[in-house]
Amino acid sequence: MGMFDTIYVNCPNCGEKSEFQTKSGQCTLECYTLEDCPSDALYNANRHSPNECSCGASLSIDINRRVVLVG
Repeated sequence: MGMFDTIYVNCPNCGEKSEFQTKSGQCTLECYTLEDCPSDALYNANRHSPNECSCGASLSIDINRRVVLVG
């Protein structure tokens, strides 16, 4: 199993915390919020997107604007 970092976001629909894993950046098993995540770690945050929240929303990250999108 490889190393990765985790980016935690809140679902815009229900507010529940969801996680995205990224293998770009340093990949030292760090945990970030969308606000404090290094830009290089955001590069492939959507590699397993969309993530499904328990409320049923499909989530992805707009890496340029640093916002969570519901699809």
